[in-house]
Amino acid sequence: MADIVNLQQNEYDTVIEKLKVLHENAITEISRLSGEVRNLSQLKGGFYIEQISAKIDALLETLDTGIMTLVAENMELSEESMSDFAETILNVDTACNV
Repeated sequence: MADIVNLQQNEYDTVIEKLKVLHENAITEISRLSGEVRNLSQLKGGFYIEQISAKIDALLETLDTGIMTLVAENMELSEESMSDFAETILNVDTACNV
């Protein structure tokens, strides 16, 4: 096993940027799909049934407020974890060079 873990700054930056883009795309896509389903369940949306549409709206509201908040928080935590990982690698590299 190597004494030094080699994490290049540009590799780290690339991974972090890809992670952020992935997170933004996921949130955007979930929001878009939620909007499409909401539009379909409206009176002139082609999938309107009074009792079902009210339940669909309630489910989408839960998705848009509760679940999406949790998704965003989890994404932020994963970005923080990446930062912590990089700091740990840096500390290991520094300790091994002493």
